[in-house]
Amino acid sequence: MNYETEYDPYSDEFLYNEYDVEYGDRWIHYDYLFDDYGEFIDRLTPIIEISKQVYDIACFFSLFINLFHLFILSRKNLRTNLVFLIMIGICTCDIFQSLGNITQIATEFLHEVRACSNGYKYSHMMVNLIAKTLQVLCRRCSSFLALYIATIRSLSVLFPMNNVISAMTQIKAGVLVMLLVSVASSCWSLVYFVKSKFAVVRNCETEWVDYFSFTGPVMKPLRPSYLPYRLVERETWELTYWMVDGFIAIFISICYIFVVIALVVGIRRANKIRKNVSKAEQSRSNTSALVISMAFSLFLSEAFYAGLFYASDIYFGYKEQ
Repeated sequence: MNYETEYDPYSDEFLYNEYDVEYGDRWIHYDYLFDDYGEFIDRLTPIIEISKQVYDIACFFSLFINLFHLFILSRKNLRTNLVFLIMIGICTCDIFQSLGNITQIATEFLHEVRACSNGYKYSHMMVNLIAKTLQVLCRRCSSFLALYIATIRSLSVLFPMNNVISAMTQIKAGVLVMLLVSVASSCWSLVYFVKSKFAVVRNCETEWVDYFSFTGPVMKPLRPSYLPYRLVERETWELTYWMVDGFIAIFISICYIFVVIALVVGIRRANKIRKNVSKAEQSRSNTSALVISMAFSLFLSEAFYAGLFYASDIYFGYKEQ
């Protein structure tokens, strides 16, 4: 079945076929992966709702933890260290990432659901778009900075006497890298902001209420006090955008694993050369276990993030998407 076939939105085939829907910049005919789509949705909906609630709660925890983290890292004696300086940048990105989601939660809370559940004020739509753009920016920026920290630590352990590596660990070099990463991430997120567009909602999903007239009580739909808009989603460019974003995420996580492996090898080599006492060796061993666990958790989260967009592209045109 060719689900990308164009349809005339005013033809009888469109008007009387419930499976033909507007999907971003095209009209498609949905197909199904499962025989019982209703049962699939009933099972999936609670999982999605619980996941959203867990994510929202995690954003609040992340905000307060990172604020405390930023307070500690902002001390004068820590700001002179390159690693701690980059960690301040990562911490700042995580704070804005959490604030972006919290802003979307607040916007949803203020929305007049009864009047038009599928349409928002233009100002709300703009706030949501800015918040999502900020999340894209901070997500990419923090991941690149985390990779940069691991890279310079690995190189400094593997090549402790190298002048080039020594220059890379200077504050000026770190600030330059942070600036370049911020500019690149900003340009990438601006692509999403510029390409996104709003459309007027002409058929609001609204509640019906009782009105009293001279002829008796009648049922009429609630009318919103504003012109409702929606974000045009699932266009061809957006699918490609998230696919590329997922590829960047998985690429960074794979590079991070290789860098961490090099760091662990360098630490163990240094331990053998120094022949430290057992207590110090135990401390180094704990450090290796810590960086390995961090790399593994980062890979899992980024791989799952990227896998969702890959699956969405593979199953494009199916109702279960």
